[in-house]
Amino acid sequence: MGQQAASKDTMSERECIHRRQDTEGEFYRGDSYVAALQRLRSDAAMKMASKVGAFFWSDAPHVRVWLCGDCAREVKLHKQT
Repeated sequence: MGQQAASKDTMSERECIHRRQDTEGEFYRGDSYVAALQRLRSDAAMKMASKVGAFFWSDAPHVRVWLCGDCAREVKLHKQT
């Protein structure tokens, strides 16, 4: 049997556009991020999605998404204190 493609157990990472600005943030599960996008109005979801590296939504369980505090609040994934 030949060598298989990358294992589905391997986590991919995506990040919002603010990561390179040394902004504080944290990682969220890809499927939580996708579910949060789906709760937004379509125009707001498209705007937010354009701020994060693209991935197939079917791969969401295998993706970690880093969001700055502002982006996390925009999709309502921020930690409540």
